[in-house]
Amino acid sequence: IQGTCTPGAVGQGKAIYNKASVTTKGDGQPKEAAACGTLPANPDRISDAAAAQGLTATLHPHVGTMVESGEETDRVLAGSRIGLCLDTGHISYCGGDNLAIIERFPDRIGYLHLKQVDPAVRAQVHQQDLPFGTAVADGVMIEPPHGIPSYPPILAAIDALEVDVFAIVEQDLYPCAPDVPLPIATRTRNYLSSCGIPSVRFR
Repeated sequence: IQGTCTPGAVGQGKAIYNKASVTTKGDGQPKEAAACGTLPANPDRISDAAAAQGLTATLHPHVGTMVESGEETDRVLAGSRIGLCLDTGHISYCGGDNLAIIERFPDRIGYLHLKQVDPAVRAQVHQQDLPFGTAVADGVMIEPPHGIPSYPPILAAIDALEVDVFAIVEQDLYPCAPDVPLPIATRTRNYLSSCGIPSVRFR
């Protein structure tokens, strides 16, 4: 869960970010039902605690956590009221369909992490059963528009919701030289500007 907090932490002007208490191999495979434990009940409790402090909690599916695949994301959203931080890279890494999630839960999209995956590297990673950290070092997260999912359909689907959604554009690069990210960020901004979605704005 990204952006969740405890009342005590809010009172100190701090937030606690907790993606999951149980980590997994990061292969997108369904988790044992027993391992999910109280997960279905917790998103609403977290949402209510955040709302009481004037904040909005969103579920952030992430490789290596209890909620990483499209199927797991669907299950949590269907059983709760929590919003969604749609991370296009992590959903794609685990074989999920970002557009289908937007279509099924249009009123839950509150935040975006835009990220692309190199499908060839992903296939190799899954074939060799490599951990996510190794996958990142091998370049599984790639500069757009060279990966999946395609951004124009994602942006168009979000635009059609007619809501103001904040997005962070990411590319996992660890480890990398310090002069690598800025040129990528510049090219990515230029690419996003060319996608033909008038509502895309930059801050």
